[in-house]
Amino acid sequence: MNWIAAFRRTALTLVCFLAASALHAQSVPKLAIVNLRLAIATTGEGKQALADFETRFASRQKELDEINRKIDDIARQFGEKQNTWSDEQKAKAQLEGQRLTRLLNRKQADYKADRDAAKDDIVQRIGVKLIPLIDRYAQENNLGTVIDSSAPGTPLLFVSPTVDITEAVAKLYDQTYPVKAAVAAPAKPAAPATRPAASPAKP
Repeated sequence: MNWIAAFRRTALTLVCFLAASALHAQSVPKLAIVNLRLAIATTGEGKQALADFETRFASRQKELDEINRKIDDIARQFGEKQNTWSDEQKAKAQLEGQRLTRLLNRKQADYKADRDAAKDDIVQRIGVKLIPLIDRYAQENNLGTVIDSSAPGTPLLFVSPTVDITEAVAKLYDQTYPVKAAVAAPAKPAAPATRPAASPAKP
């Protein structure tokens, strides 16, 4: 029966080892990855802000497209009619094309700068509230380090879904800062029906 006792001692040792390993794994802080910009864009507030952002810049994008179309039209006409146009017509078309190109470049630069500033404002406005929630999530889930994978220069070659907390912190943000639904304006009461004038009594 000695082999039975030896087996029991081995099994008990293995159970103790596994229990100690599990306890050690729970006590050692873990590492997690969060894509901060994606988390911001995934929140309800972020989606709403980005929708407003696109609406805000839609008219300016349309203006750029129109200038681009005019430049393309001038280039097309120049290619089709350069053999029939006079030197004056060619010079006029070239000058107009150059003017529109300078205008387009200037407006594109302003457009990009304004879009970048507006995006940064969204990231700053939501990020300042999201960072403390990431800290809270990390403490509650025994995370020792959280790396922002969206930060420039972050050398990440592979990220396991098990350590990516982007979706989790976005949900936590929505729970903490729910987006308020637009309140519909109260309906105006219907105007009372106008009664027809009473006919004068006959004598």
